[in-house]
Amino acid sequence: MVLPQRHRLRGRGVFDYLYQRGQRFQQGLLQLRVAEAAPQLLRDPPLELEGELRFGVVISSKVSKRAVKRNRLRRRLHEAFLRQAFRSDLPPTWLLLNLRPGAAELSDDNLLKEWSTLIQRAGLTDS
Repeated sequence: MVLPQRHRLRGRGVFDYLYQRGQRFQQGLLQLRVAEAAPQLLRDPPLELEGELRFGVVISSKVSKRAVKRNRLRRRLHEAFLRQAFRSDLPPTWLLLNLRPGAAELSDDNLLKEWSTLIQRAGLTDS
């Protein structure tokens, strides 16, 4: 499943902002950075930010040397993001997920379980 354009995080300035200002949460081999949206950093800022969540995934070649494997992991996490029920009262928020070496060996179930635990720990869901 492809992540829609309105949910994507792109650009060096956006990622630098998240690395510097994002609150960090870690669960196993996943690390999540959460920050308030800064639309001025986007190339084409949206006209309306109401409840907007944007998401990016960083998977280095240390996780897997094979691009096919990295892209498969990225697609699974994009799909999990789209299916996730986030809190309705969240302000516009940006999420950046980093995978650490060894994440490629996780089963899909374990990867998605770590993702769920991580976003609960970050307070992004009701449950």
